Amino acid sequence: MLLYKLGRFLQVVGMILLPVAIAGNASDQTSFKTFLIVAAIGVVIFTVGWLLQEAGRPK
Repeated sequence: MLLYKLGRFLQVVGMILLPVAIAGNASDQTSFKTFLIVAAIGVVIFTVGWLLQEAGRPK
């Protein structure tokens, strides 16, 4: 059950990082390279969360 909750938490964090990256790029506060790095980190965190959720899914 702990893996399931941790996975869900990481999925939410990953989903939050993508709009943050888009907003940073849209406001010209960050470079395009930084945007891509933050977006990629968000995707990786979301994927790890999904894998943890699947591993800890209650049966």
